[in-house]
Amino acid sequence: MVTFKNTAPVVWLLVAIAVFVSGIILLFDVKLAWEIIETSIAGLVFVVGIMYLISVFLKTSENRLKHLCIGILCVLGGIALLATPQIIKGTFNMVAGALGILIGFLVLLNGLKLRNDGASWAGTLFTGLIYITLGINMLFFANQGRLFGLIFGIYLILFSLNIFGDALVNLMGSNTGAQKIKKHVRVSLPVVFAAFLPKRLLNKVNKLVEEEPDAFLLLSDQTKEKSIDLEIYIHTREGLIPGMGHVDICKGDSVYSYGNYDDATWKMGGFFADGVMVEMDRASHIKQALEVEKKILMVYGLTLTPEHNQSVQDKLNQIIEQLVPWEPLAQQAENEEIDGKPEEYNDTSSQLYKDTGARFYKFRFGNPFKTYYAMGTNCVKLVDTVVGKTGIDLLRINGVITPGAYLDYLDRLYERGDSIVVTRTLYQDIERESDEEALGVES
Repeated sequence: MVTFKNTAPVVWLLVAIAVFVSGIILLFDVKLAWEIIETSIAGLVFVVGIMYLISVFLKTSENRLKHLCIGILCVLGGIALLATPQIIKGTFNMVAGALGILIGFLVLLNGLKLRNDGASWAGTLFTGLIYITLGINMLFFANQGRLFGLIFGIYLILFSLNIFGDALVNLMGSNTGAQKIKKHVRVSLPVVFAAFLPKRLLNKVNKLVEEEPDAFLLLSDQTKEKSIDLEIYIHTREGLIPGMGHVDICKGDSVYSYGNYDDATWKMGGFFADGVMVEMDRASHIKQALEVEKKILMVYGLTLTPEHNQSVQDKLNQIIEQLVPWEPLAQQAENEEIDGKPEEYNDTSSQLYKDTGARFYKFRFGNPFKTYYAMGTNCVKLVDTVVGKTGIDLLRINGVITPGAYLDYLDRLYERGDSIVVTRTLYQDIERESDEEALGVES
């Protein structure tokens, strides 16, 4: 797997300035900004077409007819976009509006779910209505791209402060003032892009193993003497939905996993279900994820101050106090509470129980996690309630939250080199001479 290198803080400062200027232009001169965007996109499409046409005459081109067709289409497309730039603006508005309505609807569902669970819901409902209102405005009303320009301009300005904060902290080391400034300007990667990061990670690993089966063995285990107080596990595997990922948290030797583990309560294919907390030991969790579920795991290790470590433990204890024991079917059969033998039950929770000996719990009424909701009170949301006690500014998206957003942010914290995210370990199950070996590579 490719290891990303830290970029010089000065370069990041220049990038921050460029992003900030782009945001200012969008905010105060939308017309000029759209002219730049439209010209740039049309020019880019045209240049790509020219490059494909040139490749037709090069010996390295394996499929000249395919490159010729793509080149002609791109050249004609670039000319068409330059002649009718309103197509680009209309497409932007249509896509942004549709996404706003979709996200708003998902957040609205979360608000209604929270209300049904007896948890605080008014703020979430209000957020969903705002998303829907903005989406309808962009999709159905002629604003010449101004609303999208204003929103995107504000986002770019905030995101530039985000980049500037990273560079500032890197330049000033562990300066507490810089840390405090950065904490208040954190802006996350847009959820549309972040959601697919675990899938991209899986594709990278699969490609590496396919092209260089022994590549992992060439990467030395660079384990350092570091005290790891908390671990965050990000799972991914083949398939569109599983490829979006799953997040668990590990404190000590216990892994805590939240999800829709009770198949009998699934609604809309598991989109909604009773929320189930699973507790299992670390070694069994890793083995089960790799060998049974055929996943890859990216594990981030955090080093905490004594105060933050205690805060995390207190939050976990608070969550545990809201739990009530629950037994999957295999466990009920084992205890002779129902007919049959444990091996006869193969639902999700029963399989996990047989593989790991995990303990299962559900939440009391009034807790927001009583009902699992894939786009709201999901695994990421629960982990975030605990990790938020570490004192670092892990993202909190007031809308749809994804494992990919965590992957993106934790990677950036690790690569920065001066955060409390001190280790990053990839676990991949590699088949070698008919024996399966789980290899953990730390970078």
